[in-house]
Amino acid sequence: MLIREVAESGLDTRKLAALSTLLKDRMDDESATQPFSQTSFINLAKSLGVNVTPDNLGELIAQPPLSNILQPLEPGSDVLHWKGDTEANTGMSVDQAQAVVDSNAKAAMKRRQS
Repeated sequence: MLIREVAESGLDTRKLAALSTLLKDRMDDESATQPFSQTSFINLAKSLGVNVTPDNLGELIAQPPLSNILQPLEPGSDVLHWKGDTEANTGMSVDQAQAVVDSNAKAAMKRRQS
């Protein structure tokens, strides 16, 4: 029994990591634009039997494996942010990128015909 208790010491953080990944994937599938609140995350974690409070959530997120999934909490904010949520700054719009691809394709076709 003692070996099992030691082996399951990180079970709560693994449950939270699984919950975080599930929520992120579900939000991506649904193309959700609304942020996910810390309060909702805490309520879902409690339904899984994990003792999470607003006070210890930041500490849990600072530890692996959650530190690899969630960004550190922002003070005064009730929103969770997943790592990799930021939009890439490409420097051009979709229309500009399409125009570049089209012109490169035309140039390649001309070279191939020559």
